[in-house]
Amino acid sequence: MAAGSEELRYPAAPLQRKIGGIVLAGLLFAAVAAGQSRAASELVLTGRGWGHGIGLSQWGAYGYALHGWDYKRILAHYYPGTKLGTTGEPRVRVLVGEDVTVATVGCASGMRVSDATGVWWPLRAGTYGVSSSLVLPLTHARRHHRTVWLGRALRSPAVLECALNPLTFDGRGYHGKLVLRADGGKLQVIDALPLDTYVRGVVAAEMPHRWSLAALQAQAVAARSYAVATLHPSAPFDEYADQRSQMFLGLAAETPRSDQAVMSTLGQVLTYGGSVALAYYSASSGGRTADVRDLWPSMGPVPYLRPVPDPYDGLSPHHLWGPIVLTPERLASELGVGGSVAAVRLEKSFSGRVGAVDLSLASGGSVRLPARQVAARLGLRSTWFSVGELSLDVSRGRVLFGGGVHLVARSSGVGRAVLQKRVGAGPWLPVRTVGGGATVTVEPRVTTQYRLSVPGVAGPELAVAVAPSVTVKPLGPSLLGGRILPRPTAPVTVLRYEPGGWRVVAHPLVGPDGAFRTPVRLRAGGYRVVVGGDSRLAPAQASLTVTKRLLASLH
Repeated sequence: MAAGSEELRYPAAPLQRKIGGIVLAGLLFAAVAAGQSRAASELVLTGRGWGHGIGLSQWGAYGYALHGWDYKRILAHYYPGTKLGTTGEPRVRVLVGEDVTVATVGCASGMRVSDATGVWWPLRAGTYGVSSSLVLPLTHARRHHRTVWLGRALRSPAVLECALNPLTFDGRGYHGKLVLRADGGKLQVIDALPLDTYVRGVVAAEMPHRWSLAALQAQAVAARSYAVATLHPSAPFDEYADQRSQMFLGLAAETPRSDQAVMSTLGQVLTYGGSVALAYYSASSGGRTADVRDLWPSMGPVPYLRPVPDPYDGLSPHHLWGPIVLTPERLASELGVGGSVAAVRLEKSFSGRVGAVDLSLASGGSVRLPARQVAARLGLRSTWFSVGELSLDVSRGRVLFGGGVHLVARSSGVGRAVLQKRVGAGPWLPVRTVGGGATVTVEPRVTTQYRLSVPGVAGPELAVAVAPSVTVKPLGPSLLGGRILPRPTAPVTVLRYEPGGWRVVAHPLVGPDGAFRTPVRLRAGGYRVVVGGDSRLAPAQASLTVTKRLLASLH
């Protein structure tokens, strides 16, 4: 993450196989049965914070610093029971490039390089492209009165040093040594450098360098502690250069202010019980930090990684987030469970965040997913989230003019909702407020859309089509009449059934009051009056059977 960026990251540990907790939240959403075709539902996800929420909250630390707290007091609050101690200057190995086909490395001054044999060779200043074969121009020969440099294949790992200038990898500068390790036809590029030099490349990558010095100092101590606590001497490297460990950008992240924070806390780490504390941190807690057991229950209770209030996290733009709106089908698709979700239950963890999500499927099956997996697949910023529901059912999707339909509106976990209506492209107008659930009878005069909404969520929509009421009767042996309400703007057609099918016999004009009279020579058989549909009204029709007896009565 670029220095000064407001997009803050955090160290992350591997996912555990199981998340424990206490069941606090029950059924939040029930999908509509398949037979109810005129129904629409949406799930509304809202949450708090960004990151796992364990340990120091970067935005919260910033708030405490603005209120006059020094870094020692900030750290004591977020890591209760810890003490400040000092450590030496171990070397930290950071994976800055993985699965690299060709590593572009170099230095502006002369270098030297060694390999697994332990022999060192001089290497001229410049930039070199190195593949997994680890060939570098380390020897030379005289040909035609000039010096020709010859490539030499090194044994993995190769180590590059540059005494006078930083080394570069893909154009980015790094202190320390660059280690090139061949790995399955690709390269791992590792920056090996002293601890405090490493922390200089972390602080402003994790926290905006313009923030208060006390916040940057707290970040420096937390980052240094995390690095020491997670060294892996037997592994090829210690840290990733991204949120899997800590954001590390090398020289690109160094600023005078962040360097001041590192140098003024030089060598300081947090300790607990004589060991360096595993100082997790995240961008934004949402108002209260998390318990380490929320994400990694196998660690058991860790006294300094327990929930504490975080009152100044409200400064964070991620303090509250959402709403995120998903249909039951979209939720199933995003989570890779297929079909449609019929019910959602959240299992809360020790600090009130979600530990696991239980899904009941419309197909009858069920799935249990860890909250971290759900958050990752849905792009949620944290596991502190809730799921609400907005659903709208209609008893009929089509009604004759003058008739009514029943709307069943339900809102759960989203506050009070507003049932709204709209005709055509007109504005949405309120019908009534809905808290929990309500059945509303409506009598639309034309085709109308209905939706259930809360602030920030337009909500599910349903349309009720209104068809005109059509009556028809014979007025004489050669005259057909009737009424269409409301008066349509679409064409009206009279058809008669004849051998071979229906044939158009008239196009009556409809008066302002909806009445029509049209000449038609009647004969025994079937007739239809068909009204076309438009943006206001659905198509409609009325039928008439003319019998010989009826014809005789008209003469």
